[in-house]
Amino acid sequence: MIDVSELETFARKCEAMQADLKPYAGKTLEEIGEEFLDIVQAQIQSAHNVDKGTLLGSFAKGGAGNIFQLDMGALTLTIGTDVYYAKWVNKGHGQQPGRFIPGVWEGSHFRYIPGAKTGMVLKASAVRGSHFFDKSVEVLERMFPEMAQSAFEQFFSRYFS
Repeated sequence: MIDVSELETFARKCEAMQADLKPYAGKTLEEIGEEFLDIVQAQIQSAHNVDKGTLLGSFAKGGAGNIFQLDMGALTLTIGTDVYYAKWVNKGHGQQPGRFIPGVWEGSHFRYIPGAKTGMVLKASAVRGSHFFDKSVEVLERMFPEMAQSAFEQFFSRYFS
């Protein structure tokens, strides 16, 4: 007679694992998304893109109007901001030299005020991007394999330790 009790236990564990895998993968992706938000904010700060903190505080996961999407093969995570100028800060943008921009200087920062009688005249024809989002993706791509391996080692150890 053959004892198949261990095989039956193994099959039950496999069925339970199969049912838990998709929710666990979703939870893991959410955690990686949170880590990615931290990376983006650190990159914005290190690039000195922070003025009043609007851009820094605007990044969120999956929000309507997000302008950045992180595509990692079969996994897609929409993380971004609805701050309209974020893409220009990231990629850079052209501007028209000689154009008058209404506003006031507050120390070394310029505050745009539509209709103001004071302001500044643009000199440069281009503003270089800080590429904060692109650099954040590079950081996450380096970290992702280890993060995923650790997460799934924990998952499989619940069933087969």
